[in-house]
Amino acid sequence: MKRLIVIFATLLTCGALWSQEVFTVVYATSDDGFVNVRQRPSSKAPVLEKLIIKMHDLGNGVLRGKQGNWSKVSVGNVTGWAYTKYVGTQDWYTGDGETLLIANKEKTPIYVDSYAEDEKLEFTTLKKGTIIADQFEEKDNYYFLITGHDYLFIEKGDAKVVKRTR
Repeated sequence: MKRLIVIFATLLTCGALWSQEVFTVVYATSDDGFVNVRQRPSSKAPVLEKLIIKMHDLGNGVLRGKQGNWSKVSVGNVTGWAYTKYVGTQDWYTGDGETLLIANKEKTPIYVDSYAEDEKLEFTTLKKGTIIADQFEEKDNYYFLITGHDYLFIEKGDAKVVKRTR
């Protein structure tokens, strides 16, 4: 009986994680260095914005979903569709971490280091419950997601750390 309860609890936990959105940064992988972000998932739809190639080891958009051959992405304040073939992804959730960093507010801000003293630039916002990472570092009042050159970070009050149960 105990084994059955443990299996059921594990399946519930896994199901909850699979249904959650994961914070994923996107960037263009096309030869010309950008991909158009369109109003609808169609090559005939109007262009709203451009997703650019990875710079300083970080993309400039956020993956919001997929539909067929198209990825729904946000670039700044614009949300639209980019052809998935030309979109690369980068995230900080491997599924192997012992703890998960989860968005704690309805619009959880993720900041990017501006390299200026005490200045924060908002990179994007995430909906409450989004898995931000299981690969992160904690320092002072922030959680950091470290890339090659740029740092993404979250204020501690805007996210919660949840211990994984296996």
